[in-house]
Amino acid sequence: MLRYEIIGMGACLADGAKIRVTAMLSESIGQLLPYINAVVRYASFDPGGRSFTFKFRGCPVILEPRRVVAGQLDDLDTAEEVLDYLIEFLNRVQSKKVQINPVFNPKPLPQPVEIVRLLPGTNCGQCGEQACVAFALKLALGQQQPDSCLSLTGDEIRKVLDAIEALNDQQVEV
Repeated sequence: MLRYEIIGMGACLADGAKIRVTAMLSESIGQLLPYINAVVRYASFDPGGRSFTFKFRGCPVILEPRRVVAGQLDDLDTAEEVLDYLIEFLNRVQSKKVQINPVFNPKPLPQPVEIVRLLPGTNCGQCGEQACVAFALKLALGQQQPDSCLSLTGDEIRKVLDAIEALNDQQVEV
């Protein structure tokens, strides 16, 4: 059973008001990284450097064979909660390895072209993004919600949600 020990804590690089923690794992997960790559929808996998970067419970996380770095955390209690969930996730992936086809290469980011076509194309910025293309990418990554676009009607929001769901159907759940 995989465990962790927090070995460092400091200010988050992206948000100085938050913290970043570094933890050592009780055993190497290097062989598990391609399996994690198979089940995590949007991530950056570096098979050569043996690292995996993704958002977990809203926090950026870097996994290496024996180390985890998690950022944008409110405090140590939140860090421990996120790390506990992460360890549960890793143990679940380990236990279901035989059911997962590992992915040894980086996966491309989702292509939000279909979502862009469904947006008004005004680049008004009311959603908080500078352009509809940026908004579409954030929708595809789960970092925005369709109703943030004030120009969309209820039916149009439903179509955007359907397009996002179609992108997400490629996800394997563990």
